[in-house]
Amino acid sequence: MEAVLLSSRYHALVLATAFALSAQQSTGNRLVDQQPKGTLQVNVIEGEGAKNNIRSRTAAAPVVEVKDSTGKAVVGAEVVFQLPMMGPSGAFNGWLKSQTVRTDAQGRASVTGYQPNDEQGRFNIKVTATAGSDMGSVIVAQSNIAGTGQGNGTPSASKKKWVKPLAIVAGAAIAGGIVAGARGGDTPAAAAAAVPVTITPGAVTVGAPR
Repeated sequence: MEAVLLSSRYHALVLATAFALSAQQSTGNRLVDQQPKGTLQVNVIEGEGAKNNIRSRTAAAPVVEVKDSTGKAVVGAEVVFQLPMMGPSGAFNGWLKSQTVRTDAQGRASVTGYQPNDEQGRFNIKVTATAGSDMGSVIVAQSNIAGTGQGNGTPSASKKKWVKPLAIVAGAAIAGGIVAGARGGDTPAAAAAAVPVTITPGAVTVGAPR
């Protein structure tokens, strides 16, 4: 009889323990479900659509603003700026492909030491903000260009300055040779040789026939 009572008490204790564990697990799951991750609003303030000059090594540093779900600026949020590892891109402080900063009192964050690489083309900068369990992200689109160099197929200003003077000098030399030949009876070749032509970087001097 005593053995039967002990066995009944044992089974009752096991059932009670299992029920308590099940209730605790169910409560824990409900608590987790009631605390979903929030979403931060990350807005681009500066740098969207910027064209970075690879000749002068200058780039437009992106600036973002972080707000919570109510539209309030988030102070001290961790913001990561990530550049592409290959292709048109850039670097922070000479070689880093990512930079982590904190938002200021206005909820804004910007990078330092940002320069483009030497490849032309479009690319995206991924920006991720984190504050506690809340997170948000945004993409900043930029492009690298070669600037206004002489590789566009048009002559430079210095070249244009010499085209017209050289044409004038050549015309004057030919005209002088013809006139000298008509007056002195020399052949055109001899007359042209008799007219000295001097070309200097400054003023252009054309001698007259003697």
